[in-house]
Amino acid sequence: MKTPGKQQADELATYKRASAALRKKTAAAAIPDEREILPVNGRIRLTLTGQPLNFEQQKALFGESTFSPAVMRELADDGT
Repeated sequence: MKTPGKQQADELATYKRASAALRKKTAAAAIPDEREILPVNGRIRLTLTGQPLNFEQQKALFGESTFSPAVMRELADDGT
């Protein structure tokens, strides 16, 4: 494998400078999302103040997917 020539090295350096400038520009123009959850001291802290979904809301969101007690017993017995 050949080492890059002077022209290739110059093109690579130019590309790296341009990409760094673009990353800076993109980061500076970014609008923070107030709903975004950010870590504090390496930990994510959540305050759950919402109400749980009722059965109809769950059904509308996730569809009708319920396990019968027989299926749950079978899963527990088989371990699969």
